[in-house]
Amino acid sequence: MKIHRAYQFRLYPNKEQEMLIYKTFGCTRFVYNYCLDLKRKNKYLTKFDLIKELPKLKKEYPFLREVDSMSLQNTITDLMVGFDKHIKGQGGYPRFKKKGVKESFRTSYITSSYKKRVYENIKVDLKRRVIDLPKLKEVKIRGYRALNKLPGRILNATVKEVGTRFYVSVCLEEELELPERVNNQAIGIDIGVKNLVVTSNKEYYGNPKYLAKYERKIKHLQQELSRKIKGSKNYIKCKKKIAEVYRKLQNARKKMVEAIVSKITKHHDIIIAENLQVKKMLENKNNHKNLRKEISNATFSEIIRILKYKSLWLNKIFIQVSPYYPSSQICSRCGNRNEEMKDIRVRELKCSKCGLEIERDYNASINILKEGLKSYNN
Repeated sequence: MKIHRAYQFRLYPNKEQEMLIYKTFGCTRFVYNYCLDLKRKNKYLTKFDLIKELPKLKKEYPFLREVDSMSLQNTITDLMVGFDKHIKGQGGYPRFKKKGVKESFRTSYITSSYKKRVYENIKVDLKRRVIDLPKLKEVKIRGYRALNKLPGRILNATVKEVGTRFYVSVCLEEELELPERVNNQAIGIDIGVKNLVVTSNKEYYGNPKYLAKYERKIKHLQQELSRKIKGSKNYIKCKKKIAEVYRKLQNARKKMVEAIVSKITKHHDIIIAENLQVKKMLENKNNHKNLRKEISNATFSEIIRILKYKSLWLNKIFIQVSPYYPSSQICSRCGNRNEEMKDIRVRELKCSKCGLEIERDYNASINILKEGLKSYNN
């Protein structure tokens, strides 16, 4: 089976390369905003119409010639993908990009041959620990020490700034050999706020609530930022400090979620979870402000996203039950429904029919397992 997988490396550019990276960020942002403005004025413009504008732009703004041409074309592709998602109802109307917010650019892999020599615009040498990128030439990298070479065909490379660091993600197309299933053991998982994941095997994975750990520091830095003159050197330094704290927060969350998912997928062949509608949960005005904050902090969507692709790569069966299935309200022993369990503050289900007393999330995970197996067997 062919899959697309990204390998992320940390970049160590010299001062000249760093300056060129920042120029490329600025140029791609400029082209994106310029084309978005054109698209707003004429909604019938296609991707190719916008790409045809690039030669004119380069004549009018010569600084665009200093950066990789593929990065400028790819930013137009990203813009059109945003419009396609908006039309399908999968996202909002594309907005203008701002300096210093999610800075990145993507360049596509191009190969050609001349006089029996093969030329590539992106090359990764893991023995020398360097990556060759268009315009930037060779840049030092760190990561994936166990690999001698990348196991696939390079499709593109994305350079981004996270906090005070630069990273490059190299996307590959590689052939994946699906492993045989070890057993047909099934597991149901309930995702929540108090415990991040509770399984039908009665395994509890607590919610560390990493935001609370970093929140005080973020708040202090944001207060400090508000006292700086916008656009000054100290203002930019403070913004980078905030971005660095968010980077640490993101890494802590990712590490925790990866560990949970790896343990679940390692020992089970059938994984059943809820099809959570996180956006609706956050928009629900009945949920108080702190609960909505905890839902967004718990990274529900990230758990499901990683479960999906890990299950695919490891040849596991991943099933999602309907978001409207009342897993917390049904008694896992007799099937009696208890309306009192709609209140999330009630942490224990006491069945009036069979007398079962069971913890709320554990009960829900058993019900999710049963419901998922019904659809699997049918």
